Amino acid sequence: MNIVEDSPFLASIMRQSALCDELKYDLSCELYRMSTFSTFPMNAPVSERSLARAGFYYMGVQDKVKCFSCGLTLDNWQPGDNAMEKHKQLYPSCSFVQRMLSVNNLGLSSRSAFSPSIANSLSPSLHSMALSPSLEQVGYFSGSFSSFPQDPVTTRAAEDLPFLSPKLHNPSMRTEDARLRTFHSWPLTFLSPTDLAKAGLYYLGTADKVACFTCGGQLCNWEPKDNAVSEHRRHYPNCPFVENLIRDQQSFNVSNVSMQTHEARVKTFINWPTRIPVQPEQLADAGFYYVGRNDDVKCFCCDGGLRCWESGDDPWIEHAKWFPRCEYLLRVKGREFVSQIQARFPHLLEQLLSTSDPPVDENLDPPIIRFEPGESRSEDAIMMNTPVVKAALEMGFSRRLIKQTVQSKILATGENYKTVNDLVSDLLTAEDEKIEEEKEKQLEEVASDDLYLIQKNRMALFQRLTCVLPILGSLLSAKVITELEHDVIKQKTQIPLQARELIDTILVKGNEAASIFRNCLRDCDPVLYKDLFVEKTIKYVPTEDVSGLPMEEQLRRLQEERTCKVCMDKEVSIVFIPCGHLVVCKECAPSLRKCPICRGTIKGTVRTFLS
Repeated sequence: MNIVEDSPFLASIMRQSALCDELKYDLSCELYRMSTFSTFPMNAPVSERSLARAGFYYMGVQDKVKCFSCGLTLDNWQPGDNAMEKHKQLYPSCSFVQRMLSVNNLGLSSRSAFSPSIANSLSPSLHSMALSPSLEQVGYFSGSFSSFPQDPVTTRAAEDLPFLSPKLHNPSMRTEDARLRTFHSWPLTFLSPTDLAKAGLYYLGTADKVACFTCGGQLCNWEPKDNAVSEHRRHYPNCPFVENLIRDQQSFNVSNVSMQTHEARVKTFINWPTRIPVQPEQLADAGFYYVGRNDDVKCFCCDGGLRCWESGDDPWIEHAKWFPRCEYLLRVKGREFVSQIQARFPHLLEQLLSTSDPPVDENLDPPIIRFEPGESRSEDAIMMNTPVVKAALEMGFSRRLIKQTVQSKILATGENYKTVNDLVSDLLTAEDEKIEEEKEKQLEEVASDDLYLIQKNRMALFQRLTCVLPILGSLLSAKVITELEHDVIKQKTQIPLQARELIDTILVKGNEAASIFRNCLRDCDPVLYKDLFVEKTIKYVPTEDVSGLPMEEQLRRLQEERTCKVCMDKEVSIVFIPCGHLVVCKECAPSLRKCPICRGTIKGTVRTFLS
C-alpha cells in the first residue's frame, strides 16, 4: 500500500464542460463517490463499493483513490486489503472515519448509500440539490448501485473457465454469441435459440440436432415443453459445463425472477407500440422486458430501465453503455464486449456533464469548481474544429446547439459528422424540438404556476412552513391525498419533518394539490403566502450543522426520509435519469413520466439498494 500524490482527474473532467463556468458537486455523498468508479479497474483486489463506503473516490489513474474528508490518497491495493481498516490505520483522526465508527456502534450499516455526516440533512432526493443532477446521473448510469457481487463475475463461456479448456469438444463454440449465430436456420418456434445457446448448445444445421461445445453430447427430437438446460443435464449429467452452469445459476442474483427466461420477456411485448423502431425480440435477447407503458423496458437482472428508443439503437450496446456491471450482460456478452463498448464511449461522463440541463435552483451553496482563464479544452477544440462544424457555424447556427448536437452524435455512434447536410438536418430538427420544448414548458408554467413556485422554493418551504395540519386537512377533504398519506405525515415527530413530507407530496400530486396549498396558506400564514405567491421568492438560510445532533436523532431523520413520496409506505429505491432524484419505490416509479421534484422528463431509471 503506497501513499501517493494527488491527481487533477475529477477537476479535468469538470473542465471539459464548456456549457457553464461552474459545476456543483459533493463528494461527501456515497452515491456520488460510487459514480466516480465507472472506469475503476475490474481486476482490482478491492471492490468499488467498499472503497466508496470507506470515504474514497476514484482519481482516474490505475487504482488510485482519495478520501473526500481528510485527503488521504492511496493506491497499489493488495488482495485482502480492507479499505476502512486501511483508512482508520493510516489516518485515524479523519472525521469521516470517526463518524462511521460512531454510526456502526449504533447499528447503522455502513452499507448505506448516504454518508452519515450528511444523512440527516438529505432530502429524499439524496441531496440532488446539493449535487448537480448532471453529476449524480453518471453514477446511476454506471449501474454501480445494484446488488451485484463484489467480486468480478465470470461468464459461462469456457474462456473464463480455464479448467475446462483442455476438455472442450468444440473450442470455436465456447462463447454464447458464437453458438447463437449457428441458429440462423433453426426450424423450431417453441424452443428459443437463446435458451439453447445459454445451455451450451449450438446448432448442427440438420433437423433439430444440437451439440454441446464442451462434452460433445448431441440432442434432437425436441418437444414443446422441453427445457434446454434440464435436457442437457438429464442426458449428460457429467458435462463440466452443465455442472458449472447449475452452480452458476444458484448464485445468479436477479431482480425479477419471473423474467429470467427469454420466452417470458418476449410475452411482455404483446402491446409494444408498433412505432418504436426496436424489435421486442432484440430487447428480450438483451435481457429487457416491457413494463407496459410507452417504450419503457427494464432488465430482469440489474433492474436498469431505459426508454426513448431511437432508430439504430442496439439493445446490447445500450445495456453495456449504461449498465456495464449487469451480471446477465457480463455472462452473455462477456467482459471483452462490455470493455469494447465502454472504450468506444470513453468520455461518456464528460459529455453527459456538458449536455445535461442546469441543476434546479434549490438555493444551496455546495463546493464549486471554477474554470480558470485560459484553461485548455483540447477535446472540445478538436470536436468543434472540423470543416463540417465550421460550415455550420458560418451558417449562423448557435455554437451551443452545434456542440450539443455533435456530442449527441458522438455519444450515439462514436464518431463526428462527416457531411454538412447531415449536421444541418439534425440541427434543424434540434431547433424544432427545442422550440416545442419551450412551448410545452411555458404552457406548463402558466398552467401550474403555483406548482412551479412551490418546486422552486422547496428547500425554503421546509424551513418556513409551520401550518402543516390545516393544509393536510384540506387536502384530505378534497380527496387529493388518502387517509394513509394524511396519517403518515401527521405522525411525523417534528414540524420541519411534516413540512418536508407535505411539500414533496404536493409536488407529486400536482396542480390540484398546489392550488389547495395556496388557498390554505393565504388564510393560515399570510406573510409566507405573500413571500411565495406575490413576491415569488423565499430566502433559504442554510440550516445548522446537524452532525452535532445525537446519532440516534441522525439515524431517525435518515429513516424518515426514505419513504416513497407516492405511496407513503414503501422505501425509496428508484433513481430517475437524468435528474438523479430518489423519491419513489419500484412499484410507483413506472406510473411517472416526469420527476415529481424537478418536473423533468424521466428518460431512464436505475434501482438502488439502501441498507
